[in-house]
Amino acid sequence: MSDNPFHNRPQEWELYQPLVGTSMLELGDKCNGAATYKAFFTARGYRHVSVDWNRRHGALSLDLRKPLNLGTFDMVTNIGTTEHVADQKPVWRNLLEAMHVGSVLVSTTPLPGDWWWHGEWHPTPVFFELLAQRNGLTIEHLYVACQEPRRMVMVRLRRLEIVPFAMPEPTLIIRNDPTARARP
Repeated sequence: MSDNPFHNRPQEWELYQPLVGTSMLELGDKCNGAATYKAFFTARGYRHVSVDWNRRHGALSLDLRKPLNLGTFDMVTNIGTTEHVADQKPVWRNLLEAMHVGSVLVSTTPLPGDWWWHGEWHPTPVFFELLAQRNGLTIEHLYVACQEPRRMVMVRLRRLEIVPFAMPEPTLIIRNDPTARARP
């Protein structure tokens, strides 16, 4: 087993490139098998802070719907976490408030309609375009990756300026209803 959590996730690893700075905030306690993202980035010299209610792998148990007040980080990641948070506005506010000018946000979220069994909220690609426009960010990468039924919206955003947080229209985050899409 590899200690590299990206060993079989090349598209995800691409989003991280190039790595920025020496500090990282990770939503969730991401791992791939026994390899944790926290151990991987800490071994590369990052001050790595992860937030997940379950406290696994050294994550801080904080409510993502409330202000995190953890300061700013060079890299901020959301790899399959925001879709599990009931109130979307505060979690996206927290992500952006953890960024300073020059910071990078790496995010992968389920493509609306594909992950009918997983998570409650699925942002559309247009959500990320408007998130960038309204919040002093630029899109470095934005694409749909993987194959049905597990396509992901993959995005890398860079903070260009600090502006007051503005949430895109709620209709751009599709509420998932697994009972309506149940498959045999």
